[in-house]
Amino acid sequence: MRGKLSKVVSVLFFFLYSSAFGQNVPESPSILKEVRGNILKNFNQKYAILSPSEDALKRKASELGIPMFMELDNDRIAKLQYFDELDHPVYYTTFNTAAAVTTGANTLQPGGSLGLNLTGKGLVLGIYDQTRPRLAHVEFQGRLSQPDGSTETISNHATHVSGTMIGAGINPAARGMAYEATGLSFNWDNDVNKMASNAYIMGERNNGHIVSNHSYGIIIGWFRNSAGNWVWSGNANISPDEDFRFGFYSSKSQALDDLSFSLPHYTIVWAAGNDRNDVGDGTRPGDGPADTIGPEGVAKNVITVGAVSSVPQYLGPNSIAMSNFSSWGPTDDGRIKPDIVGMGVGVFSAAISNGGESDSYASLSGTSMASPNVAGTLSLLQQLYRERNGGRFMWSSTVKGLMIHTAREAGLSPGPDYIFGWGLLNAEAAAKHILEDDGVSTITREGVLLNNETFTYEFLSDGIEPIRITVAWTDPAGVPSPASLNPRDLKLVNDLDLRVFDDAGNEFFPWSLDPTRGPSGPAVRNQDNFRDNVEQILIDNPQPRKYTLVLSHKGSLVNQAQEYSLLFSASLQEANSETLYWIGSDSDWDNPSNWSFTLGGQSANMVPGEGSRVIFENTGNLEFTGFTSDKKVFSLNTFGNSNVSINLNGQSIHVTNGVRFSATNTLVSNGEIIFENESQNQQFISFTNTEFKDVKTVFSNGNWGMIDYGLLDHVVVNGGTVSFPHGLLNVRSFEGISGSLIGNLSQIKFQENLSISNQTVLNRDLDFTFAGKEVRGEIVILNSTRTFSLTVASGNLDVENVPVLKVLNVGAGGINIKQTILTSDQVRLTSGAIVNFEDSELLIRENWEVNASSDNMVSIIASNSGIVRYLPYSRLCTDFVTIQNVDLLGDAVVNVGLNSIVTNSDNWLTLNCDDVLFANFTSTFLCAGGFSTFSSTSLGTPTDYTWLINGEVQSSEEFFSFTFPSPGAYEVTLIIRSQEQEVSLTSSVDVLPNPLNQPSIVINGDLLTSLQPAESFQWYLNGLPIQGATARSITANESGLYQVAIISGGCNRISEPVVISSIINNEPQLSKFGIFIGPNPTEGRLTITLSNKYYGLVEVHLVDSAGRKINGNTFNKQEDLVNLLLEINQPQGIYLVFIQMGDQMFTKKIIKK
Repeated sequence: MRGKLSKVVSVLFFFLYSSAFGQNVPESPSILKEVRGNILKNFNQKYAILSPSEDALKRKASELGIPMFMELDNDRIAKLQYFDELDHPVYYTTFNTAAAVTTGANTLQPGGSLGLNLTGKGLVLGIYDQTRPRLAHVEFQGRLSQPDGSTETISNHATHVSGTMIGAGINPAARGMAYEATGLSFNWDNDVNKMASNAYIMGERNNGHIVSNHSYGIIIGWFRNSAGNWVWSGNANISPDEDFRFGFYSSKSQALDDLSFSLPHYTIVWAAGNDRNDVGDGTRPGDGPADTIGPEGVAKNVITVGAVSSVPQYLGPNSIAMSNFSSWGPTDDGRIKPDIVGMGVGVFSAAISNGGESDSYASLSGTSMASPNVAGTLSLLQQLYRERNGGRFMWSSTVKGLMIHTAREAGLSPGPDYIFGWGLLNAEAAAKHILEDDGVSTITREGVLLNNETFTYEFLSDGIEPIRITVAWTDPAGVPSPASLNPRDLKLVNDLDLRVFDDAGNEFFPWSLDPTRGPSGPAVRNQDNFRDNVEQILIDNPQPRKYTLVLSHKGSLVNQAQEYSLLFSASLQEANSETLYWIGSDSDWDNPSNWSFTLGGQSANMVPGEGSRVIFENTGNLEFTGFTSDKKVFSLNTFGNSNVSINLNGQSIHVTNGVRFSATNTLVSNGEIIFENESQNQQFISFTNTEFKDVKTVFSNGNWGMIDYGLLDHVVVNGGTVSFPHGLLNVRSFEGISGSLIGNLSQIKFQENLSISNQTVLNRDLDFTFAGKEVRGEIVILNSTRTFSLTVASGNLDVENVPVLKVLNVGAGGINIKQTILTSDQVRLTSGAIVNFEDSELLIRENWEVNASSDNMVSIIASNSGIVRYLPYSRLCTDFVTIQNVDLLGDAVVNVGLNSIVTNSDNWLTLNCDDVLFANFTSTFLCAGGFSTFSSTSLGTPTDYTWLINGEVQSSEEFFSFTFPSPGAYEVTLIIRSQEQEVSLTSSVDVLPNPLNQPSIVINGDLLTSLQPAESFQWYLNGLPIQGATARSITANESGLYQVAIISGGCNRISEPVVISSIINNEPQLSKFGIFIGPNPTEGRLTITLSNKYYGLVEVHLVDSAGRKINGNTFNKQEDLVNLLLEINQPQGIYLVFIQMGDQMFTKKIIKK
């Protein structure tokens, strides 16, 4: 029985990524993309200490009297690179001391046992080393370049390392691991900056190096100088006996982890170092044997490589002999390092002679030699994976996990140790794991664990073969500890936990090591691993029973998500599908002689059935037309450098496990592919470089994950669950009858018809894009659980039954509204758009945009009648629109311009946009007793304004102020007019209670001061704000009515006016303005006559000599002559009359007898 999969999650969108087992490409959560982008953006600045300029380095070295270069033993050279956080000099040196068979890389190369012919062709590898290699060496054949332009002395070491990785094999004994790959060589100066700038980034930097090798590191602990004398390079201030940098997680370690995290496909391979047996001169302890790996190899996300002797034939752990120099772990926090070992003793490769002028060959030893051996081999695994998976590379965590999952056992005890790491690289087993990946018993998967999420997978073991499960992840960079000897604080940031439980209640733990038990201490499987970003569970002798794999995490995940790589190997009940390769030439599916158990092998004498994994893999073109009836298969696959054409001849092929089309090109035509599976285990489908012609893809039941796909033909989801890792699904037609659509799908682009029923479950909102051609399309959406948007990019689309849309966007195409009312929050019509109404209505709830041109007009038409109902109060101005038989309703003002054609359609304006009036206003300080202000923000060119509050006229100005007597709701109306239009806006405003007391003004000569303190102030003269007068006191520079408003929060409160009449003797002759006041002196009754052409609001105030208002009136003057009677009931004395008409203020001194 194949595995049963479930997800336990705390969020609704739990299938954000392709879960469970099958070849998937999860979409990275946006937060991880953002974090990675920020790391790369700030990388050089953050790690500037690691990459000083050459001049700065020379200057500081000169000041301190230390050399830029040091001559070491065996003609090695060390070069000053930077000064660490303690201002201690850091020198780089190479890790040589005086292959392919050992790691199994030869089984991948042409002539190897797997028949794969992997040579590294098309791969780009990075080689970072001392100075530069001899580019002209015959072994490189023009495939090696030096992008950093180094002109330093040619290095034998760099040449040897380059040869181990990419040597052509002109001398067969010196053939490199990836002997047709392209090499980019860089000297080790400012290495992390160069790595960040030259590594592979999928879709952005496809020519970047996918793997890089680093056969060097810092001088650390004891070393021999050129005279053969021992010299100690430690920092005695931290520890007088041991170089604290052994096993220490430094800023360089952090930089490498940041780099790996930000570039998820890029694999960094670093030599562990050769410091294990540096005994020193006896003045302090020698180095090692344990805890002798430098900061580069300590990084969590790099692959750290130790060196062993050649292993011509592996018979068991005893076949692997540790070198006498390779550095051992653990790291200071107890993590497993090295990760892997490779051949590093007596490695034969390209070399130089005559000072780099001539080619040569040499055998060298060191982890410098083991590291390129491993790096080159891993690159071949990337090549294989890419060939089998549509051109995609593995994540670096997948490379690491696969390497560890398939490594050969080494060391004294089972499991990992701090000597050999996880064992000897086994390229053959790793390649087989890729080749035999069936989504059931042999699996390589990449996934994303979200915060608070748990991943589970149930399976039935047959009790025959061991169960091995490995999870690896690229962990966010840790934080270096303060400089100290062996700090034990953990550097693991996101701690994932792998467990397996059987149905008897037994719990199985991953391997873990205790650093206190020494480098060869046995690994245990009875406790949690809380240190490493790799965990592996091995059940040596499983029972024939049900097991459950559980992947979870501790605490809260940094970045809210963690990508992981999962490797699974087990022998499961009923997972006995056979693999059949097509070897025939007559296109007869039912001919048993046309099928073989191996690629190009002998006939299997059987025909594929329901349990068959069918593979078409040819080096030439294959045209298959042999379907005469419906077929059932386990899986269907195309591989190889070939063009495969499969004509289904009107038949159906039923698939229960999945499809992987990864040939150069695959054409499928004329039939149906039906996916059906009773298991909850997710199966996967990859249509890489695949073209469909008249093919219906039907999902009947089961759990399916789409991986890679271009334009599909007719897609039908009629049950089960389909997960889409990418945002866009491009189809000719789509029909959702039932089942669930999950994953990252956000847009369906279709050419003909689209329908989604109420029985179709959606996990997110969707955008639909119609890109019709010659066929008239149709869209029917009966599902109302989500929000949808519709774009018509081309063609003619009938809208039959669609719920409320978020956005309707009609471009160079037409939409036919057949339903009674089509509702959309936003509508955008661009040049060439046609909206056709069939006795229907388009209801726009929020915003409408129309962008047309004179040569490509927008058409809004109906053969009989139609309605555009634009609800919000807003103004739309456009032009070049044809409107026929369609009325406009709603609160909006729509002007279609002077160049539009409006026929038999009501309520559309055809004016110049600048002349279209649209009334609007803003208000402030809406509090009772306050000085509330209203400002017109109207559009167009109004010539008159009228403000009303609760129906009573208050002002004829563009801006006005009003004091509301009490809290409550008031109706404010603004009327604006021009020669062509009169429009109004009435809006209800809520006036709040005012917590402020009314202020009063203290007069001291011409200095006016608010008696009350406040947060802020605003002074007014004759009802208008005085610019810049926001202090508690002001100096009165002219006569008039002064007021002050105190302001706190959203309220203000204004004082009674006071009169400043210091220049009242200069009052104007009022008769010139048609103003007559008398009699003066008066016994108490004044007649005010206004005889002029002013029309609008008039305010009259009578104040006493202390500035107190004692009487007044406000009215709207609508005729030339107005008489007003004003009573003075106060005692005899001097009074002032203030008359404000518009922006003019007039004053008159009155004497009461």
